[in-house]
Amino acid sequence: MNQLALMWTLMAVQGLRRLVESILLGKSSASKMWFVHWILGVLFYAAMSIAVWIEGAETLLRSQSPLKDITITAPSIRTMIGLPLFLLASGIQNDCHTYLASLPKYTLPDHPIFHTMVCPHYAAESIIYLSLAILGAPEGAWMNRTVFTALVFVACNLAITASTTKEWYMAKFGREKVEYRWKMIPFVF
Repeated sequence: MNQLALMWTLMAVQGLRRLVESILLGKSSASKMWFVHWILGVLFYAAMSIAVWIEGAETLLRSQSPLKDITITAPSIRTMIGLPLFLLASGIQNDCHTYLASLPKYTLPDHPIFHTMVCPHYAAESIIYLSLAILGAPEGAWMNRTVFTALVFVACNLAITASTTKEWYMAKFGREKVEYRWKMIPFVF
């Protein structure tokens, strides 16, 4: 029950943080998001929330009083791995978003984390979902398969966007400024 409560809390934190970032860091622009992408994002967050509930249904059904079953105990190995990953990746992603929002439009990012990657905030997003997959793993498993599937979906979509971002940066700022940077995952992609 503790893992389930932690998972739900972190999903809520992730959703709220992204909402606050959108409100506080968003800039008005002539460019608009295609409504299909917006709908896909809303559906993704809704599906993730439902999946977390469904994955935890067995634990909830076994309990007479779910809230009373949440106790303060020594953290599990999953918590000791997943929670620091979640917090670190969330902090990095927020720093990246705050930095990107501070830049004048069409500026090549020069923050140190952008020196090795074109889209470090995409790597952080992927690590967030990796941490949630670890935290939400059922007993005897290392990963929650549903959340891991969401991680694959997120990573694939962000990899495509990271590729087009790197191409745009090379066209706009010159190949020599970004060709040595990884798109999203150092030493991999």
